[in-house]
Amino acid sequence: MKRAKIFIAFTFLFAFAVCVSAQSKQYPNELKGYDFFGNGKLKDLQLTVSSKDNVKKLFGENCEKNCDYNADWLISFAYYEDIWVKESRNDKDEKLRYLLDSKYLGKLRSIEIRPKNQISFTNILFPNIFQKLLIASNGNLRFDKRRMSGDEAFQDLSGLTYEISNHTSCDDIKNKRANSKNKSELVLIRYDVPKELEKDLFVLQK
Repeated sequence: MKRAKIFIAFTFLFAFAVCVSAQSKQYPNELKGYDFFGNGKLKDLQLTVSSKDNVKKLFGENCEKNCDYNADWLISFAYYEDIWVKESRNDKDEKLRYLLDSKYLGKLRSIEIRPKNQISFTNILFPNIFQKLLIASNGNLRFDKRRMSGDEAFQDLSGLTYEISNHTSCDDIKNKRANSKNKSELVLIRYDVPKELEKDLFVLQK
């Protein structure tokens, strides 16, 4: 009976540890084989917490913003810099102005990883947890069910994005540009701060 109780207690603790570990993973929906965050060189970085010094310590002094991740991938980092302002309106249609809390200045905002070689995503099926988006000409993401002529992106609520090429322009083919992509090729993987979490980084200006 005593052994049975010990076994039950051990099983419970093990299950709890696994659960905590799963909950603490920042990007739980990463595709197998394309899961960089929390692994390898990125395992010691955390958005809104890590700084430029943390990045340079891991990737070298010359890798504050862009460098090689390894022989097959490039990596780039973006930070909360200068004064970030967000505006909205309340129920009385009064303009509200929010400023980034100063403690987040210089902290990691996003990480992008780009393949050096062609990687086809033709046979990749994204789970329903991902929302299909269109890359607008200015680089921002917007949802558009009617027009999908530009590059596509698949994004989940945790801030994970896989951007996929949906076409190659005639100019790219003619000039054989190094950054041109064929249809259904992986363009980049991006890790952003989730939108719901980012709201808490800003304080109302009084």
